Amino acid sequence: MKLAIAGFLCSAGALIAGPSGKSYHPDFPDDPAGCWAFDTETGALWRVSNHTFLNYTVLPVMFSLRTPAHIRLDLGDGELTIRARFTLLTEAVAAGPESAYLGFSASPSVEYWFHKTGPTCLYASAGGGFGWLDSQNVPGGQGQDFTLNWFATAGLRHYLNPGFSLNAGVMFQHWSNGGATDPNPGLDALGPTLGATWHF
Repeated sequence: MKLAIAGFLCSAGALIAGPSGKSYHPDFPDDPAGCWAFDTETGALWRVSNHTFLNYTVLPVMFSLRTPAHIRLDLGDGELTIRARFTLLTEAVAAGPESAYLGFSASPSVEYWFHKTGPTCLYASAGGGFGWLDSQNVPGGQGQDFTLNWFATAGLRHYLNPGFSLNAGVMFQHWSNGGATDPNPGLDALGPTLGATWHF
């Protein structure tokens, strides 16, 4: 009962609150999906399409805030949760005519928590936003500074203690200016990511 009350208070911002008194592991009584979370992630993304002939390498560093779970559903032996994710993108262009990108994105974060195997979840997100790039007006490069972004990411997150976790995944990202300039090559890039999370 105490766990249920604590979980409810922690997820006061949730739109739909499910059972929050579940223990994910005997040594892990807290409810990570019911609280706010701050993520930091980095990785390396390489061009995977023919939109541009230039060989881009992008090194993202991302800072995300995830809300408490809005939707919680029992699924098999685990729980499926959905929460909101807001991300600040700071990206260095290690190979390509530009040098840096600063952007924002928003998306749902879908997580499947394994109740019987400890404080571990599979996660996936897909969404988008906008940002600014130092375009250089070169063939194959991006056409203007203002750029839209779209991304999809998935991976595995494991909590080492009730307030801290590590994650590993893969990320796809697309840059485009939505046809505002001609040519508008855009960029599709894919690669691995690593990150850490604090929840509160």
